[in-house]
Amino acid sequence: MTEIGLRKQAQRFVDSLARAEYELNGATQSIDLFRTSVEGDVVKVFVFFDDSVAGEIGNVRLVDQDGDIVANAERTFVKPQSKGLYVVFKYRYSEMEVEGNAL
Repeated sequence: MTEIGLRKQAQRFVDSLARAEYELNGATQSIDLFRTSVEGDVVKVFVFFDDSVAGEIGNVRLVDQDGDIVANAERTFVKPQSKGLYVVFKYRYSEMEVEGNAL
């Protein structure tokens, strides 16, 4: 794949995202994505928890337009109300040629 092809695949991934979900003190919550970026073959998706969210935050996941979970961060954070928290998903797209029998 060319650099353009990799960048387009990365952009298609970002464009397919709808929201983030997470567990807050054991209850599932939904939040808008704060920011996304595609720089060459690198995708970054930022989820930001402001001072309206406090407690134990875990299982942050990205959900696409179809409602499917496409990425998951299994870490748990204890977030005080007085501080913000960013969770960043970062991926690099690369080409990998697969050898095998033709169908």
